Amino acid sequence: MKQRIGLLTAVATVALGFISTIASQAHAHQPVMDMAPRWNGGYGIQTRIEQANDQTTTWVEGVYTFKPALRMTLKVPYSGGEMGDAIFAVPIKRYKNEGAFTSNWGLTPSVRMPTGGGSDWDAGLSLSYSAESRKVYTLYDLYTLGDTTGIDINAGLVHADGNGSSWFTLWDITAKDSDSGQHVLTGPVLVYFKRNIIVRAEYKFEAYDDDTQWDGNYLSVGIGMVF
Repeated sequence: MKQRIGLLTAVATVALGFISTIASQAHAHQPVMDMAPRWNGGYGIQTRIEQANDQTTTWVEGVYTFKPALRMTLKVPYSGGEMGDAIFAVPIKRYKNEGAFTSNWGLTPSVRMPTGGGSDWDAGLSLSYSAESRKVYTLYDLYTLGDTTGIDINAGLVHADGNGSSWFTLWDITAKDSDSGQHVLTGPVLVYFKRNIIVRAEYKFEAYDDDTQWDGNYLSVGIGMVF
């Protein structure tokens, strides 16, 4: 156990140093693409296709924003023509806005339901911090769900065209610890935001793998809409 904690601590330290340099991102992220909607009564839907462990999974995800500080989300996976275990969450956020800079702390309780035909219910909890300026975007997310504990970090640059659309060029570091072992993935993320449409693509390769249930790299492509 001490070795697992040490691994996650070391990864977090390296990742934080990496992000500090830039500024001087399926369980952690929430729809839509961690970015929207941020207004009262806003709602959105997204779909993502993931390729990992020689398996393709399609996620259908939705969000409703009661107010910026309170939302609810639902994420449902499909693989091989069958539904997997859905994840319901209630993100609670505290925002701070200073001109063109916005940041928020988030606390997200969640539950994974046995909609895939099993009988196990898994509780989860996430603590996150996100910040965005005209030029830089960062996201730190420390979470646990079932027997998995992880940290997910996105950091990079914002390229706004001044006409309602933006490109985000980010780097992702993901570390997970579970009963089957530990693994670390890292790689580039590209996000395009135009009015109410968000597109996200990411590719992560193995930086460390001592996990009997993980094999290979990770690819994800998704599109979402907010209203």
